[in-house]
Amino acid sequence: MPQFTVKKFEASTIDVNYVEAPDNGPPMVLIHGLGSRWTSWEPVMDQFSEQWHVYAVDLRGHGDSGRVPDGYEFNDYPAEIIEFLRGVIGQPAHLVGSSLGGVTAAGVCALAPALVAAAVLVDPPLYIKDWFNESNFAPRFQQSLDIRNKGLDVFGTALELRKIDGVSSDEEIAKLAITLTKTDPGVWTAAIDGQLTESWDPDAVLAAAKAPVLLMQANPDMGGALRDVETTRTIDLLKQGRHVKWDDSGHGMHSQHPERFVQLVNAFFGQVLKKS
Repeated sequence: MPQFTVKKFEASTIDVNYVEAPDNGPPMVLIHGLGSRWTSWEPVMDQFSEQWHVYAVDLRGHGDSGRVPDGYEFNDYPAEIIEFLRGVIGQPAHLVGSSLGGVTAAGVCALAPALVAAAVLVDPPLYIKDWFNESNFAPRFQQSLDIRNKGLDVFGTALELRKIDGVSSDEEIAKLAITLTKTDPGVWTAAIDGQLTESWDPDAVLAAAKAPVLLMQANPDMGGALRDVETTRTIDLLKQGRHVKWDDSGHGMHSQHPERFVQLVNAFFGQVLKKS
């Protein structure tokens, strides 16, 4: 993706790694999920960059951003994004956050409403504290942590990933291996031991969000992170909330249905811009 430039932003806590596309419109910030990095947005970045000024960040502990030991709670992640919006973008931005990125975007909406024009929360695990141990995320995170703790290089990590994944292509396994080796093990540890959600109050965060928000829900029966009752609660709490559910999609909505995803996000943000 040669049109994207890799850069660093010096936040007060860490250096934040991000990529930036050419300025083709209003600012859009893409925020990845737990155990991932900016490259997870590659299925949709080219399309978005046609009409937006796209930025994709690595969250703390992920990719090439800095590490923050014992700083991987849901409440911790918005800090660098808020500084990034102030220090790099300097105007209200359109946030698109997947999974942990959606939780992070919600936190930014609550803590720094003046910096957010609108937000799309993509299957965020807002209430997963209540059912994490029964979720499909728990064993997946444990597998990732077990492999990461072996201290392997990218090739060795790829071999371990292939043992538990017979479906993904060799190219996909190679990308996963790079991402895995670039993630702080503490990220998964915080999720597994409950630290991630220890002081998280989703009701308070959602009630404090003022910007227009589109909540995108995946099918819980296909691995989605939002139950129907949680979605209803979220929309009731949001001041300007809208909701869409894709019954044919699992948790990775933007990678499973990239064209549909881009169309929906563009349509939602376009409506917001027309009203502003």
